[in-house]
Amino acid sequence: MSDTVRWGILGAGSIAKRFAASLAGEPRGTLVAASGRTPAHVEAFASEFRCDACADHDALLARDDVDAVYVALPASMHAEWSVKALEAGKAVLCEKPAALTAAEFSRVAQAAVDHDRLYVEAMKPRFTPLYQKVRGLVVDGLIGEVGSVAFTLRRTIEHGDGHWYNDPVGGGAALDLGIYGAAWADEYAGGAISVSACSHTYRDEVDRADRCEFTLGDVACTVDVSADAADDSRVTISGSLGSIEVLEVTRPERAVLRRDGADDELVECPLPGDDFSAEIASFTDSLLSGAQESPVMPLADSLRCARIVDAMASGYDRYAVAEALGAELGEDCVALGEPMAAHTTFHLGGPADVFVTPRGAGGLASCLRVLREHGAPHLILGKGSDLLVSDAGYRGVVVDVTRGLDDVSHDGCRVTCQAGVSLPEASEMAAALSLTGLEFACGIPGTVGGAVFMNAGAYDGCIADVLESCECVFPDGHTETVAAADLALGYRTSRVRTDGLTVVSATFLLAPGNADAIRSKMDDLTERRASKQPLELGSAGSTFKRPEGHFAGKLIGDAGLKGYTVGGAAVSEKHAGFVVNLGGATAADVAAVIAHVRETVRERFGVELEPEVRFVGPFSS
Repeated sequence: MSDTVRWGILGAGSIAKRFAASLAGEPRGTLVAASGRTPAHVEAFASEFRCDACADHDALLARDDVDAVYVALPASMHAEWSVKALEAGKAVLCEKPAALTAAEFSRVAQAAVDHDRLYVEAMKPRFTPLYQKVRGLVVDGLIGEVGSVAFTLRRTIEHGDGHWYNDPVGGGAALDLGIYGAAWADEYAGGAISVSACSHTYRDEVDRADRCEFTLGDVACTVDVSADAADDSRVTISGSLGSIEVLEVTRPERAVLRRDGADDELVECPLPGDDFSAEIASFTDSLLSGAQESPVMPLADSLRCARIVDAMASGYDRYAVAEALGAELGEDCVALGEPMAAHTTFHLGGPADVFVTPRGAGGLASCLRVLREHGAPHLILGKGSDLLVSDAGYRGVVVDVTRGLDDVSHDGCRVTCQAGVSLPEASEMAAALSLTGLEFACGIPGTVGGAVFMNAGAYDGCIADVLESCECVFPDGHTETVAAADLALGYRTSRVRTDGLTVVSATFLLAPGNADAIRSKMDDLTERRASKQPLELGSAGSTFKRPEGHFAGKLIGDAGLKGYTVGGAAVSEKHAGFVVNLGGATAADVAAVIAHVRETVRERFGVELEPEVRFVGPFSS
């Protein structure tokens, strides 16, 4: 390589412009080309900064005259295009956050190693003279042994519709602001992550404020960030002999050193140019010297920072939990970031932190024990037929019982089904045995476990009518068979739901019947459903519980709401009691339709509709 780095920029937005302007002050760098999603913007950018405009990102990466790229794309695209750039043989400086999760960043780091290319996360504060000065003071022991790091970054940030900041998966304060706190904490603390307290404020499924108290090894850390507050920017590193308070955490130039028995001391180190300058110079030094990693922001640091942000978002260390579950159940039973859209009848929902599929009753018990030991929130999943999962996903562990608890047995008139058995399957089993009582369940798209949880019912039949007993795991871990009479089965509720029990299996006491009559009734119910319900569209069945003295569907229809639409979600024209996914809906669209229906029915008829659908994940605070 020559003594000049030839740059390409992926993205032509405001941060790309700031980078390009700063790059003009680096004598060992030159901007060759830029790419973006809007041709007019890229052409204007290229004209302003005197570089070539590429038709797309792939065209830029194909150029032989580009040595390094700066990834200035929305956060959700950072990992994807970093990997593509590394595969194309380019060195990469990627705007923070390097990836949306630590698991995603692991793939970036592996690509850098596999293709022997320099990759650096653009964590600007770390490259500034003041940051390095403060680090030196701590290393030299001026404040003694570090005991805590307290980070605060509050701003007022507003962006219009469509901006990446409003993306439920790739936007929000934790990724945009909290990553800075993670980087400061990671510098002065190490070891296992243990979260003691976490709080979040959401708007439209996006976190606008986050506060997390946690320890990294023996060091107590606090990260407090907000996009809806007056400016406040500081970090305090406290030790056994004093503290250092940095007064601007993203562009640090001043700090106050406080030592026991001494006057406060102001430490000042101005920026060399602007806040990009030191970062660009350091990257250039590393690339031209042939370094494999940045000495300031190596791959391992970016991975730890991503893991800290993940813990901030979730309230626990999802990777420690996943590792423990894998050791207990087998790694093939555990996945990270599983999209919930594949597991709900609405066909909606963002990623779950951890997705686990235990095998058998023993596997389920072991899984729940691991979750208790780690204090990890969890959701038991059947067919997802009563769930609306946020576009942001679920900050917890989803335990899918459909693939590992699917045994069915019978003894005379008793049919026992494990929690993951579908209700139509249970109904078919009973019919094949000429047992009557479960015909009503032939079209309910849930599982036995979920049916007991909510005392599912249809067409004048419900689980309480036929349930004899239920084997459950209690919150303290013990397993007990509970008689139906002791499960407080009510309208769409049960003790399983209210007391946090987990269904392992259920035994139904049925009656002998005529096989032809049973089949005829099931066929009739199936035909009635098909003729009256929008089964061809994604939904969670009846969206609202039946209000006393009324029918939800009639109230909604009488309010003139059939066909009411928000985005890709609508009140069904076929049955007003159903909110459906017309195709391309978001969870936010469905939630907006539900909210409008409730408000309209309340105003028109004075009736409060209660959703039968369960909202899972962040929607609003």
